[in-house]
Amino acid sequence: MIERVVDFNRLRGMRCGSCRNEWHANAEWLDRFDQGDEACPKCGTDCQVEERPNFWAVHDDPSYDDSKVRDTYWYHTSTQANWPDRALDPTARLTDITKQRMHDIGTDGRALERWAQGQMTKALHLGTYEAAVENMLRRMTNQDGADDQFYLYRVRLSRNAVIEPGVHTEPTNFVGDVQLAEVCAPGVDTFRYVNTHEDPSSVSLAVTMHVIQAVQSISVPLAVDAAHPWVSDAAARLLYAASLPAQQPKTTLERMRRHMPSALSNEACKLEKEVADTLPLRLRGRFRSGFDAASLTTNPSAFPSKLAGLAQLVGTPLVVLDLLDAEPWREV
Repeated sequence: MIERVVDFNRLRGMRCGSCRNEWHANAEWLDRFDQGDEACPKCGTDCQVEERPNFWAVHDDPSYDDSKVRDTYWYHTSTQANWPDRALDPTARLTDITKQRMHDIGTDGRALERWAQGQMTKALHLGTYEAAVENMLRRMTNQDGADDQFYLYRVRLSRNAVIEPGVHTEPTNFVGDVQLAEVCAPGVDTFRYVNTHEDPSSVSLAVTMHVIQAVQSISVPLAVDAAHPWVSDAAARLLYAASLPAQQPKTTLERMRRHMPSALSNEACKLEKEVADTLPLRLRGRFRSGFDAASLTTNPSAFPSKLAGLAQLVGTPLVVLDLLDAEPWREV
């Protein structure tokens, strides 16, 4: 099996939507591009037009080779402890009110049933290790998932996977779902696409559940010893901040606020930024781990341990892969 080298800082493949020129770009170039200070080096197309340059897979990516797709480890992050679960009931997380509203849609009363069927047949997304970690960070930041328990999965595909020819643009709808029957030939169960959101320019897969042969998993973030010097120092900083009196507004703008941020919340933000600044440039804006002030008295090291454990997923991937190696494979 192929285990790709993990590199969050690698160059990204780009392709101009106007002249189809392809090149590699680093994080600094991409940051300038997003600010309008860089453009396609061939035709000058910038980020402000529909034909703007976008991420594209490099041609020497082994994922272009059908046989290597089946021989490669793929990754996924989920809040499900038993992912992928063939017996999962998609309606279980819906409230009774939501179920009733969906039941009342249309005239045949089957809207809820059709929605559940669509959820069970939609494709599952697999990608590189980097893409899986970035997906988790995005969900923690943008989807109120900071308090959720996540799991990192290493995936082994079935040797019988039927792969759609070529590497394509991402086919998801506005909520990120893919129905393979809408984008693939009949009988195809594996669709390759260029991921433009996580580990951009990497190749990810949209697959049906039965393509997944087996998985290994660990809970993330990694566990970190509370006695670690940075963790213990950070816990002491939080406890000290919690002992300080409430801040009083000093400026007109501060007096207009209904609530002033506490010294404790400010210190938590400082710790979060300290750790985020150690990450690759493009990940820093996604690093939000959610501070729970209520747990400070019972477990002062919980928040800094979580920060450190998340950072280790990026900074020490070999440690993570070793942990996965120690886990048994679960047949799906």
